[in-house]
Amino acid sequence: MDRTLLKTLSAFVAILLGIYLLGKILLPFLSPIAWALVIGIITFPAYRRLLGLLKQREGWAAGLMTLAVMLIFVLPVISLLSVLAQEVAQVYQFVSGSLSSGGADKLLQQWSAQPQLAPYMAKLKTLAGSSSFNLTDSVMANSKEGLAKLLGFLTSILANSFSFLMDMIFMLFILFFVYLDGERALAWLYRMLPMESGLQETLSRVVRDVLSGFIFGTLLTCLVQGILAGAAYLLFDVPSPLLLAVLTAIGGLIPVVGTAIIWLPAALYLYLQGSAVKAIVLILWGFLAVGMSDNVVKPIFMSSRVTLPILPIMLGAFGGLAAFGVLGAIFGPLLLAILYELYVIEPVPVVAASYMSEQGE
Repeated sequence: MDRTLLKTLSAFVAILLGIYLLGKILLPFLSPIAWALVIGIITFPAYRRLLGLLKQREGWAAGLMTLAVMLIFVLPVISLLSVLAQEVAQVYQFVSGSLSSGGADKLLQQWSAQPQLAPYMAKLKTLAGSSSFNLTDSVMANSKEGLAKLLGFLTSILANSFSFLMDMIFMLFILFFVYLDGERALAWLYRMLPMESGLQETLSRVVRDVLSGFIFGTLLTCLVQGILAGAAYLLFDVPSPLLLAVLTAIGGLIPVVGTAIIWLPAALYLYLQGSAVKAIVLILWGFLAVGMSDNVVKPIFMSSRVTLPILPIMLGAFGGLAAFGVLGAIFGPLLLAILYELYVIEPVPVVAASYMSEQGE
């Protein structure tokens, strides 16, 4: 065999082996690294402003930004997960106990006896006829199953609290160096990638815009909606207000229906409990405050940054969430936005740039 070919194949095998070993080393820390990169990219403009205030002292600026992220994001998330797990456990025990003791049947029978619901319940029974389908058992069993999955997810995080804490510490450690050496690492990456400067700038802009626009637009909107709805749940004595607030925030991701999938049943619950005024106020609050906040917060961050239509964003978020978990909900829209930008918005510069450069034009 030709010695030059042998050297080339050996170098190629060595590179592949190195990539494989590097992947094996970094795979256990993939999630903290990804979160550090996402948070670092989003908050990097704030780091630059802080760096200017500290007269280009990079170490101090990176340390203070990492501390701020820990105080603003990490500690509240840990506290929220702990409280939420306790609340889900209480709701699960209530649903399970009601299902086994027959309390749910009594409650629905009491509600069906209400003058406002009696005609509708009679029509429902007429339509059901002699069917063996039991609405109460179906609703309560599905509620129990859903709560069990949510409880298992939250308690798994708390049960692996040491691993979760180590991931958070490692994420903050990586985040410090993202601030400190991020721009230099990005410049090195630009030199290594076989891409034209225009394509590099396009990719960088899309990544920044999607991460900041999607997260600050969609997720911040959901957070505001959850807080507004949670305040109403707490004020009107709706059971498990924190759990319902979190579910309302998640419901904000659903097109068309949105947050009404949570606060409307809560208002119905208040009405059936005899609190008609609270129910009406909650519905008005849901429409005017919770619902309309979507038209105020989201356009501020997304209108001028994200060119990807809302439907692919939602498909990417839900598909990524189903495939890869929470991080997938971020990287799904990011991947679709990159493809949309390269092949729909600017197809000519990306496809024809190399050809035109070869022709000397």
